[in-house]
Amino acid sequence: MESDDAGIAGAGRTVPRPGGLSGAIAEIVLVALLFAAAGAWPTPDTNEAHYLTRARHGHDPAWLAGDFFLESREAHGVFSRLLGPLTTVLPLDRAAWVGRVAGWAGLACGFTYAASAVLASRGWRLVAAALFSLAVRHTTAAGEWVIGGCEAKVFAWALVAAGAGCFARGRPIAAWVVLGAATAFHPLVGGWAMLALLTAAFACGRAAVDRPVAARHPSLLLAGVVVGALLAAVGVVPALGLSAGVPPDERARAAYTYVVERLPHHLLVRTFADGMVARHVLAVCVWWLLLPVTPTAAERRLAAFTAAAVGISLAGACVSLLEGVAPATAHALLRYYWFRLADGVVPLGLSLAAAGAIASPGGRLGAAGRRRMTLAALAALVAVDLVVESRHWPLPGRPAPVARAEKTVQAPAWQKVCAWVRENTPPDACFLTPRGASSFHWHAARREVVCWKNIPQDPAAILEWRRRIVDCFSVDGSLKTLVSSTAVLGGDRLLEVARKYGADHVIVPVNPLEPYPLPGAPLHVVGGYAVHRIDPPPPAP
Repeated sequence: MESDDAGIAGAGRTVPRPGGLSGAIAEIVLVALLFAAAGAWPTPDTNEAHYLTRARHGHDPAWLAGDFFLESREAHGVFSRLLGPLTTVLPLDRAAWVGRVAGWAGLACGFTYAASAVLASRGWRLVAAALFSLAVRHTTAAGEWVIGGCEAKVFAWALVAAGAGCFARGRPIAAWVVLGAATAFHPLVGGWAMLALLTAAFACGRAAVDRPVAARHPSLLLAGVVVGALLAAVGVVPALGLSAGVPPDERARAAYTYVVERLPHHLLVRTFADGMVARHVLAVCVWWLLLPVTPTAAERRLAAFTAAAVGISLAGACVSLLEGVAPATAHALLRYYWFRLADGVVPLGLSLAAAGAIASPGGRLGAAGRRRMTLAALAALVAVDLVVESRHWPLPGRPAPVARAEKTVQAPAWQKVCAWVRENTPPDACFLTPRGASSFHWHAARREVVCWKNIPQDPAAILEWRRRIVDCFSVDGSLKTLVSSTAVLGGDRLLEVARKYGADHVIVPVNPLEPYPLPGAPLHVVGGYAVHRIDPPPPAP
């Protein structure tokens, strides 16, 4: 940290002064390392097997041509176009690491830019970054990922943070353009942020704009508005087109499947874990209490942006109340992740407000001794968190931890059986896979009939995904009684499903106590998985 007096005096009450390129680069690197400490899980991470395989197929359609999920309509075209070439020249795991580093660096740049609007000291900005890393992992209501693997919304979140920094500086048009770029990457993350910006700018009134700058270049204002809208359209127009021409009843059934049956933990507030909601509400309350009594203009603008994000979540909670009287309307609206923006912006506002409160002399935390005790407790908390997080770092010379995308399978055996499939089956083979598997495309590079994790985005494909899940895993036609493998439902059901969807192989969990009635001997067995060939039925005489 810079000298104690300078750091405290300038923590959140003065305009930050330029500090040299080397210092700025060092700060961004340190913040990126803090974020990497939280996000450096083994590949593939939770959504990487989803995003990067789509990017690979989008850039090279011949790769796994005919796969149901990979050929469903794309909702994140900018990410796919940017990362697709990388996935064709590097193995997927290496491409993921390149994308992760870029994403963490982007988040570090965006966070540092936002923080420097209200915290003049680099040392206190590092404190805020550590707090942000903690808060964004432990205070979300809907389980949003911000510091994660290589996926579209990580880059969108980096731009949202940068846009918040622009707005805090009284540059709403620049913020509008940056958030338009965020929307191009991820329509929901960026789109909600653009709405929050409009709300916050309206609430701040004339104070939202640095008037001298606006007056000097009035013609640039209109250009900025147009550019931001055009950038946003790059993401929004294709997303809206996913439902174009779909009959209303199909849209309603697809929305029910998406919101109630597949993703209620992110979308339906009544299903959120009580502890997560309570922690999020507590974080909002603490943020509010830590706001300065006499804030600077930048602090007022940032607080307005954070409050607008909270307001969107409250509106989503109100929409949820419609479920009892107008379920179709409620589900159609709840598809749009009303709680996502606050899950990311509240930790941003909280971390900056807390760092400013700790640094502020004679202010929100009182005497210097109390501030030092608070800072010491925070340092201990961050140290403990780093020790805990280090357990999942894929470091050389230690047993590899399990990737988050593979916590529902026997990871070592699953990777080995997928490697065997990749090396010993035809490139156009199609597989029935266990329901818990989400990294088959990643490891095996073969088509699969359906995957629980990989739900498409357009209504027609969502309904087809549901039909396939029911056919492959459901006991009674619902999504509440799903088995672990199609083989559990019997040999006749397995053959029927294979014929219906063109599968010629199946991977089944090995069950020595009650072997499944499968056709022929297994082609390969490793650990808890076996590969069987499904031969087509003989031709009719």
